[in-house]
Amino acid sequence: MSSQFLVQVINRHRMTVDGKGVTTLVGLFGCPLKCKLCINKNVLSENKFRRMTPEMLWNELSIDYCYYLASGGGITFGGGESLLHAGAIIEFVKILPTGVSVNLETSLNAPISDKLFLETVDSVLETGGELIIDIKSLDKDIYKSYTGLDNGKVLRRLEMLLENGYQDKCQIRVPVIPEVKDMSIAEKEATSIEKMGFNNIDLFYYIIRDYMIEK
Repeated sequence: MSSQFLVQVINRHRMTVDGKGVTTLVGLFGCPLKCKLCINKNVLSENKFRRMTPEMLWNELSIDYCYYLASGGGITFGGGESLLHAGAIIEFVKILPTGVSVNLETSLNAPISDKLFLETVDSVLETGGELIIDIKSLDKDIYKSYTGLDNGKVLRRLEMLLENGYQDKCQIRVPVIPEVKDMSIAEKEATSIEKMGFNNIDLFYYIIRDYMIEK
């Protein structure tokens, strides 16, 4: 029996925001984090998702195959936490035609084994895609207070990505979070991540509910 995706939303014809070329963002249900200022509460709503096999999903997305080929783009899995759907993502990659890249948006904190984590990363990066990693915070106290979880798994998986030579295929997103983490802390975290060996670092502001903060 094929693994299934729990799909919240499909957004077509995106540019520059979640991968190279023209991309389709597939928002998946579920998240292990309980962020105090969640920017996408829809991922927690069990009444709004569709169950789709990898074959069903590609049948729907293939309408844009020519755009992927022409632009070097493809599909970006987000959420929530895309790695909660690791098995389905691996199956999805296997049925893709040549020339379609797959990207993953992830916090790295999905409750899956490190073995399955690496298998999923390997399959995705073989398509020419990238990992878009929302790091939340390197500080264990801030991370625990904000998400409800420990960040030990996140730090370990960052090291695993480095050990496997994947640092240049990762975009590390370091947020400034209203009333949680200011720019000075975020800048120090970005410097620490750069010293680890990652080069593509995106320092950005969360825009949440009534918050609208500009640089």
